[in-house]
Amino acid sequence: MPPHKKAREQATRQVNVAKQVLDPEVLTKRTKRHLEELERTNYSASVTLNDPDSEPESSTNPKSKFRARQMVISDKRTFGNSKPKKKSSMNVRTAVLYRKGLAALVDESGISTLPSTVPSYLTATAPPSPYPARLLCSVCGYKGAYKCKKCAMPYCDMNCGQVHDETRCERRVI
Repeated sequence: MPPHKKAREQATRQVNVAKQVLDPEVLTKRTKRHLEELERTNYSASVTLNDPDSEPESSTNPKSKFRARQMVISDKRTFGNSKPKKKSSMNVRTAVLYRKGLAALVDESGISTLPSTVPSYLTATAPPSPYPARLLCSVCGYKGAYKCKKCAMPYCDMNCGQVHDETRCERRVI
């Protein structure tokens, strides 16, 4: 008679373990703070970028040959037209040099003083969706099937969960 194999021992399943319920107010605060952080970093990164177009034409600038070729082509095209090209106005230059965020522009426009019956950027709303919110993976953007136990951000699989734990989990909600 062949010897009986031992049955594998499995850990007992904990069905009634108290799930961590996250307060919706805490989640909305966390999401708002996260978006503000992203907005601030994106705005400062776009202002401080070193644009190769802003450098003077030189032999080290790879776009200088392209600009010279473009000038020749544009000269040929404007040969028939005697109108000189208009220079950009002062408003355009100041808008490019002194960029402002959306919040600053909305504050300056004064639309907050308009009555609530007048449709504006601040009063425009969409009806709530009949469907639940989509959970997208915080790492790759795919459908987030799981949520982090520490910060409640979604992730799609074990690889993204590991990346989230190593780099992105800020342990905002405990």
